[in-house]
Amino acid sequence: MKMRQPILCAEIAALVVLLAFASPSSAADFIVSNADDIETAMETAVAGDTLIMTNGNWTNQNIAFAGNGISGMPITLRADTPGGVILNGSSQLQISGSHLVVDGLHFKGGTLENSDHVVQFRGPLGEATNSRFTNSVIESYYNPNDLTDKWHYISLYGEQNRVDHNRFLDQRNSGPQIVAWLDESNPLSEARHTIDANHFADRPQGWENGFEAIRLGESEFSHYDSHILVENNLFERVDGEIEIISSKANDNIFRYNTFRESKGTLTLRHGHRAVVEGNFFLGEGTAESGGIRVVGEDHVIVNNYIADVDDAADGAISLASGTTGSNPSGYQPVDNVLIAHNTIVNVGGAGVTLDWGHGSSGRSVLPQGVTVARNLISSTASPLFEGTEGPGYTWADNIAFGAPLGIAPRPGIDVVDPQLVQGPDGLWRPSAGSPAIDAVAADYVTDDFEGQPRIGLFDIGADENSMAQIVRKPLTNSDVGALWFNYEEPDVWPLPVQLPPGDFLVIEAEDFTGITDPDSDGKIWTVADVDGASSGQVLTAPTEDGTPTPAAHETLALYDIVFSEEGDYTVYYLARGFDGSSNSIYTPDDFGVDPDVAEHLSENGAFRWESGDEFSISSSHVGMPLEFRLGSREDGSEIDAIIFHQNGGLTENQLDSILASTSVPEPTSATLVLITGMSILIRRRRRTL
Repeated sequence: MKMRQPILCAEIAALVVLLAFASPSSAADFIVSNADDIETAMETAVAGDTLIMTNGNWTNQNIAFAGNGISGMPITLRADTPGGVILNGSSQLQISGSHLVVDGLHFKGGTLENSDHVVQFRGPLGEATNSRFTNSVIESYYNPNDLTDKWHYISLYGEQNRVDHNRFLDQRNSGPQIVAWLDESNPLSEARHTIDANHFADRPQGWENGFEAIRLGESEFSHYDSHILVENNLFERVDGEIEIISSKANDNIFRYNTFRESKGTLTLRHGHRAVVEGNFFLGEGTAESGGIRVVGEDHVIVNNYIADVDDAADGAISLASGTTGSNPSGYQPVDNVLIAHNTIVNVGGAGVTLDWGHGSSGRSVLPQGVTVARNLISSTASPLFEGTEGPGYTWADNIAFGAPLGIAPRPGIDVVDPQLVQGPDGLWRPSAGSPAIDAVAADYVTDDFEGQPRIGLFDIGADENSMAQIVRKPLTNSDVGALWFNYEEPDVWPLPVQLPPGDFLVIEAEDFTGITDPDSDGKIWTVADVDGASSGQVLTAPTEDGTPTPAAHETLALYDIVFSEEGDYTVYYLARGFDGSSNSIYTPDDFGVDPDVAEHLSENGAFRWESGDEFSISSSHVGMPLEFRLGSREDGSEIDAIIFHQNGGLTENQLDSILASTSVPEPTSATLVLITGMSILIRRRRRTL
């Protein structure tokens, strides 16, 4: 022992010196004004140091925040004033290294050029660990020029990182807002990230899969254990797709989150052993709102409160029928799932669905080994339970009331009025005389949805009748997110309908390839500025004497169109007339031919969509320019836009949404120069699908 004493003292002395250099009292501040300053500062910054970003606009800044702090003493990159640094243009952020904190940034007014991520937890020093992005805002003006480009607000890589107290607002392009990417090369790695106290709001409905607010993992690697915690987040009017949250890995926890007026569900899409606990699903009558959708094994779903949601997944809690085999994108069978102490009130469909999707896409395996215990369901929608029960179910101490059961009566389901009363906070709880109070012995949970301890006999449902302090409640936007940001709910939110499947091509009518004058009289299609038109301009027919025939056209607009996918496409025209003598144009029924179909338009000056002919695109047509011709027929009719779509039964709302979702550049200005006969007057750019 005496021989080791000097060595031990030397080790302690070295540690004291290290801590002295890294102590808060010696921490340095670096003032930085651009990405290059940050890179330079990080060459000398050590644990405990802070980089202070000067307030103002940071335009086209590719920030690599790369370094290594230590536990309890991170290196921090923060705005001088929270929200005072506005990142725009093509600005993006990489967090790379360990024990790093980014605080108080505002991403607004930008669009990415060479990245799929606004913020990503990887960079020059590899994937981040033990690092944090906090107190920041990424909002609506950070969307790509083409909304079909798929990229993300936040990409989590590495391990044990945290995303907290941020606001993520109005993302309109394709791509989940936050994605946690797992280490594909190491099945034993565990991400163990935390996503908490964030505000997700005002995301319009998308047109395909991939519009989640949060996606954890991906189908191909869903057998990995990720252990990601998602808690105390607020989702308001998050309508991207049916999966508000998509869990695609094992061992994730979703607790104490609030979903308000949001279309979709919390979906356990792939993976096993998830915990869904103490969440508030408040549909508030929103169409296509929902609760919890369940795929996979060994999940625990307890203490959730689901009220006034629609029927987004055929049930407030929906158990999916599974497939056989190992298809990573399929539906893993549901097995050994606990559903206990949940309260379901006034929902638009079933309280619990037992076999969602059964019989579709090869889904033939019924959920099995499910325990449904101590849940309280009070709703007038019929039925309260829906579907066919699989083997090995356990039913115990449930109360169901207000509509037919939908399944055969059985022990474990009591059809009795739970005597609910609505409190000042809008939540429904059992009244003093309710049969739900003190009804069951202790099991499954230790507290209720508000964090009140359950003592003695437990109440059925998510609420425990208690005088103890309430420590959890439905969240509002003042409870979460970056509080320096003055968030105001939009008065009128333009929520487009979900776009239908199928390839499509959008053409602004004024983006013609050429204009011709077959009768050589100088009367031709012209471009006019019109307020409210999709790009501010329309194609206007000339004024003429009489109505031309298809054999003797007054003027033709020519378009060279290139398709990238074969198939049958229906053409739709957004056009208008003003009276009975201005309400028609000539449209074609094939490519490369003069138009001879009289298409009638509105007569009141209102633009409306007209459905035209179907065009077949074979593999030999793909990639080849095809000439499409439109002819004038009556005085002053106007064409705003043209859509080719593989769906032949689109509604006006769907067509409007397709037009709104496609960013079309402003047309090139040009002066029409008249050349007689069939000569092309102007060459304009070709539009390609």
